[in-house]
Amino acid sequence: MTIRTINHLEISSICNESCRYCPSKDIHKLREVGFMDMNTYLKVMEWLKYFVRKGTQTELNLYGIGEPSLNPLLPEFIKIARGILPMRYAIHINTNGAWIDTSTIEITQAEIDFVKSIRDAGISHVDVTGHHAFKTAKANRILTQMNVPGSVSHDFMLRPNNWAGQVDWFAPTYDAGPCPWVGKGQAFVLSSGDITRCCIDAFGTGVIGSVYEAPSDIQTAPFDLCKRCHHRV
Repeated sequence: MTIRTINHLEISSICNESCRYCPSKDIHKLREVGFMDMNTYLKVMEWLKYFVRKGTQTELNLYGIGEPSLNPLLPEFIKIARGILPMRYAIHINTNGAWIDTSTIEITQAEIDFVKSIRDAGISHVDVTGHHAFKTAKANRILTQMNVPGSVSHDFMLRPNNWAGQVDWFAPTYDAGPCPWVGKGQAFVLSSGDITRCCIDAFGTGVIGSVYEAPSDIQTAPFDLCKRCHHRV
């Protein structure tokens, strides 16, 4: 199937945590890691415009395997994407709270400034991954105070999976349903600008192209990880 939408856009493949249940701590062994730069991001935005014109792009997730708030360009990235996506289309980030000041329970000006910067840039929703009780509690309080919609995710505990056998964690015991990636032509853009087939492909083993190619030329199809994934292909 031809790629129809960018579902995840990894603006950072670097993380400040080393969670047992996440592959981020090991991806440097198999692919380039770092922050997405502006030149690469603007190439992705050309793809975004293409899919918006086709009517197949209806949201954008600015995260991948790393922590997006570590990239200092995050507010600017959001603003650029919002200039392309109508307000009715959501722009999400998923964060572990790396921007939280853990030295105090008081909300600091720096924390307020960060949330204000992404709110004013056009963020729609912030998911906080509940890896750290203090960061999760404080982040939720700040987001509420700043009127930024958000939620807390505990999927690593409540709906665990082992990333198709790529991490030493609990194998899924639930039916995650049909694969929304290959089945719907969704793509995951890595921080380097390479394009892979789904967000489970942390190590880039299923790369099918680059944002420096024409979007109409990129085809997706099942690959090796699909055999072990918690989605049905």
